[in-house]
Amino acid sequence: MTTLEDLYYGNISPHERYIKRGTRVDKLVKLICKNEEELNAGLTEKQKETFEKFKDCTSELSCITEREAFSSGFILATRIMVEVMQGLEEVEDI
Repeated sequence: MTTLEDLYYGNISPHERYIKRGTRVDKLVKLICKNEEELNAGLTEKQKETFEKFKDCTSELSCITEREAFSSGFILATRIMVEVMQGLEEVEDI
């Protein structure tokens, strides 16, 4: 199966990532969770509701940003491939 077919059939999910234990990302995720638990412990129900809305908005913004970065990266890679192919044509003409 080709990469394009894998992407079509959902065998590749660019937005999903495995977080390796002990990495900087792993440590940051754990710190975020710990700080969120501590923060939630001192909030009123109304404040918890507001905080959940805040997290939902930041999550949505993060998803939009990731999607745009993915698209921009794909477009840039395609432009580079086109330039490489044009360069190959020029080399063949020599």
